[in-house]
Amino acid sequence: MPNRLKIVVLLPLLCCLWALNAEAKGIVVESMKVNHVNGLYTLDADIQYELSDVAQEALHRGVSLTFKLTIAVMVPRPLLWDQPIVKEQRRYVLSHQDLTNQYRLQRGDSPLIQNFPTLNSALSEMGSLRGIAVPLFDRAIREDSEYVGIKTWLDIESLPVPMRLLAYIRPGWRHNSGWSRWEPNP
Repeated sequence: MPNRLKIVVLLPLLCCLWALNAEAKGIVVESMKVNHVNGLYTLDADIQYELSDVAQEALHRGVSLTFKLTIAVMVPRPLLWDQPIVKEQRRYVLSHQDLTNQYRLQRGDSPLIQNFPTLNSALSEMGSLRGIAVPLFDRAIREDSEYVGIKTWLDIESLPVPMRLLAYIRPGWRHNSGWSRWEPNP
């Protein structure tokens, strides 16, 4: 009898947790390549951004979404997380203009703003990285002990203050690719 009671109590709880996680979308690094030409390293990557319903609703209600991208040269460590040697962070701000029904994408602090007719076209442009300089600061990648990693996420800290608490709690705001790595072929 106690086992049946456990099942009766735990089954609705598991269904609720599954439903909460079902609304979470994500960011996936589909491909990544580092090119080495004349001592310079450049990065090409394709990233798939998929916004959750709550993030899309906030975007359509006038909230700008800030995504951050970190490119780093890392050293793997056996017991702790990998150590970044050099890293650079980029910022992308996505917004929706209600009057024109267009999506706007701003990269970093650049005054250049691109307009897109659909959300998918704006996300596709944001996820297509070509010829991005790998931050090496006049050093070379040690091919036997280092790798290039990228990570991108929705920056919850850039949301308006009243939305942050909900964003920390609700899984629909968790958009994070985790680290993807490219290791040189010796």
